[in-house]
Amino acid sequence: MIEMDSSQPSANGSGSLLHRKAAVSSYQNERTINISVLSHEAIRDKIRQSLVEVSNGLAADKIRFTYTDGQTASAVRIRVENALLDALADPYRWAVRPYLVQDSQPILILLSTRQYNTHGPSLTSLLSAISDMENAAPTADVLYRLANELDNRLLRSILPEKAAIIENKLTSIAHTNSLLLATLAAEILTFQGSPTLPMKAIMKMQQSAGGRVDLNGYTKHAAATFEKRIKVDDYNFFELVHPAYFRQTVALADLVTRFIKNPRPRAIDVGPGPGTNLLAFLELLPQTEVLAIEPSDIAFQYLTDHFKDGTMVTCLREDFLCVPVESGEIDYIMSTGASHHFYTDGFLQRSAQWLRPGGYWFIADEMISPFETRKERHLNLLRHHLAYMVPLCFPWPAMDVDPRTPAEREFVDDFNNTVPHAKFFADTGMVDEAESLCRELLSRAERHGFTTKVSHPHLSFWRLQWLELQALVAGLDYEVEQKTHPRHLIKMAEGAGLKCVAHKRVYGTVGLTDDCAGTHVMAFQKA
Repeated sequence: MIEMDSSQPSANGSGSLLHRKAAVSSYQNERTINISVLSHEAIRDKIRQSLVEVSNGLAADKIRFTYTDGQTASAVRIRVENALLDALADPYRWAVRPYLVQDSQPILILLSTRQYNTHGPSLTSLLSAISDMENAAPTADVLYRLANELDNRLLRSILPEKAAIIENKLTSIAHTNSLLLATLAAEILTFQGSPTLPMKAIMKMQQSAGGRVDLNGYTKHAAATFEKRIKVDDYNFFELVHPAYFRQTVALADLVTRFIKNPRPRAIDVGPGPGTNLLAFLELLPQTEVLAIEPSDIAFQYLTDHFKDGTMVTCLREDFLCVPVESGEIDYIMSTGASHHFYTDGFLQRSAQWLRPGGYWFIADEMISPFETRKERHLNLLRHHLAYMVPLCFPWPAMDVDPRTPAEREFVDDFNNTVPHAKFFADTGMVDEAESLCRELLSRAERHGFTTKVSHPHLSFWRLQWLELQALVAGLDYEVEQKTHPRHLIKMAEGAGLKCVAHKRVYGTVGLTDDCAGTHVMAFQKA
C-alpha cells in the first residue's frame, strides 16, 4: 500500500514535521529537497509522492537534491539511489521511468510512460501473443504483436511465471541471422530491461555493405540532401536499434497483403535509404518486384551493395520527382521513413501520376502531433524525437573490464545526463530550454569525431541516439527533416486524389490516439 498523505510524520523520520516541510521547496515543475535534514524514509516518501503524481497524470517531475552538512557528492548520490530503489520496491508497477542524473547536485527526473502506449485495453492480446510464442515457431506477426502489447509493460511484473520462458525464446531468436525476426526479438528484450543486439543478423547484413563509401565519379543530385544533416554510414550501422524500426515494416507488409491481390506485384519503393527496411520487407513478401528509387549518393551505394546478388530489386539513383512516369505499370508505391525528407506535396502528386485508378500508395513514417505554429511544431518535434531516445538512456552494463575509450565513456554519460533532462523540459512545455540542451549536446557529440567503429556493440544504443539527435536538430532547422502530423498528411493526400483507406499508429511517442506523434503506417487508394 502506498502512503498518500505525505504530511504525516513517518515513524522512522527524523526531525519535526515543520522542520521536514521546510526541507522541501517547490517552483513550477521542479522541486528542491535538502536531504541534510531528512531520514532515508523521508527521502523515500518524497520520491514516492512524485512517483504517484506522475503515475496519476503529470507528464514529468524533477527533484533536485541539495545538502548542507558536508557530505560528499558521491555519498549523497548513494543516499538518493537507495531511497529511489526503496520507493520503487512496491508490489505494484509504476507507469513511470526514473532517471538519476548528475548536475551540480543529484537530480531525479521522472517521466510518464502513460502518455504514449500502443497496447490494447486488456491483457487478452498479450496472452494470445504469448500463447503463440510458446506453441509454435514465432513469426514476424507474433513478435510484432508481442512488442506492441509489451510497450511500457514489464513481462516479469505482469506474468512472472511466463517471463523466463518467453525471454529465453526471444534470446534464441535474437541470435539467429534473420534480419527481421532477430531485430524484433532484440527490441523486445531491450525494452524489457535486457539490452540486446541482433549480432548475427547485423554481421550478415554488413558482409554485403561496408562502412566506407567512395563517391568518386558519382554525380551529385540536388535531392540528395539527407547526408548533409544525418550521417548515412552511421544510419546503415546503427538504425536497427531504433524503437519500432521493423514494427513499421511488418505493419506495412500487412497492409500490402490486405489490399494487393497480385501474387507477383510490381512496386516502387521511394527513398529506401541504405535498404535495410527493404531487406526486411522482402523477407515477408519475397515475390515482390521492386524498383528502388534513392537520390542520396551515399545511401545508394549501400542500397546497391545489399541487392547486388538479387533479381527482384532494381536500384535507380534519382530523385523520384524527376523519374519519367510509366503510368499503369505498377501495382503500388511504398515508402518507409522517407516522406518527410523531401517535398511531400510533390511526392503525393507525382505518386498519383504513376498510379492507375484503384492503385495504392503505402507509407510508413514518423509523424508528430498536430501543430499550427512554429513554436508548437518545435515543441512537438522535441517531445517526439526525445521519446525515441530516452528509453535507451540506461546505465552502461556492468563488465569485468570496460572496453570503452575515455571519449566513448564521456559520450555515453553525456547522453544519459542530458537526454532525460531535455525530455523533462519538453514534456513540461519549456521549449527554449529543451532546444538549447539538444543543440549543445549535438555540438559536443560531433566534436568526438567518431567513425562507425565502436569498442563494444552496446554503444550502438547511444550512437542511435546521436542519429536521432541529428534528425531532431535538422527538424528544428527545417532542413531535410520536415515532419507533419497524420491528419494533415491525409488531407494533403486527398488533395492529390488519394483517399486514406487504412491508418494505424504502430508506436506512440506522444499522446494516446492515432492522431498523435509516433511511427505510423497508412494505405491510400487512387480514386
